[in-house]
Amino acid sequence: MEIGKCKLCLQTKELLRESHIIPRFLYKLLTDENNSIVMVDSERARLFYNSEYEANILCKDCDNGVIGKLDDYFTKYLHGEFPEKQQTSFITIEGIEHVVRENDPNYSYAKYKLFLLSLLWRSSISTRKFFDGIKLSLETEEELRKMIINNVPGEPDQYSCFIFLPPLISTPNGGRGFHTFYMPTMSPVTHKNADWEICKFVIEGMTYYFVISRPVTSKVEPSVDKNKLLMRISTVKEQSEMHDLMLKMAMSHKKRK
Repeated sequence: MEIGKCKLCLQTKELLRESHIIPRFLYKLLTDENNSIVMVDSERARLFYNSEYEANILCKDCDNGVIGKLDDYFTKYLHGEFPEKQQTSFITIEGIEHVVRENDPNYSYAKYKLFLLSLLWRSSISTRKFFDGIKLSLETEEELRKMIINNVPGEPDQYSCFIFLPPLISTPNGGRGFHTFYMPTMSPVTHKNADWEICKFVIEGMTYYFVISRPVTSKVEPSVDKNKLLMRISTVKEQSEMHDLMLKMAMSHKKRK
């Protein structure tokens, strides 16, 4: 192990050779029989055998302790691994279906929000090409670092996060579920103009929008609130367009070879 300054606690310690930027559990539905992962970055389609990780950025205490605890909570919540059943309902807002989880005994605003902020922060400090589209200011990186290390999630409208789920498809038994066709993973990007800065992550068809900055007069109702999650369900059209973009990028790379 290399000795250096941990980017989270800022202490000089032994640094790990492998710290995941996007935790592998987020790719649970994308692994094949060889335990490989297919993702698309901003230039080409690539095959990964151990997801995206980076060496010499975190010490063991921060990677396994601070970050690891957030990862562990999020994977259990995402995949319904808590003993108590999650409370899920569906509502329609302005003609668009949403999933609501309210009064859920398994939901922790602090842990859920801090996991998402850690994902954003890890992506920004990474030198991996896959994350070239996420480069926050040093001031923003430092504020996120302090929030994570001090276990302070902030208010819902501070670095607010909006979550779009993949479309729900009818199943043969009359129910509804997700289809892997509509669940791509793509390189994250930043959309920025004079008033707004928004970072977009697409992981297994789930789209996470982080509002970094916005006009002071704008009001937001983020998905991640103190007492509930409110997640928009994407339409088949929206997800098909994303899938088509992914295929075009992959074919473009194939022609350049």
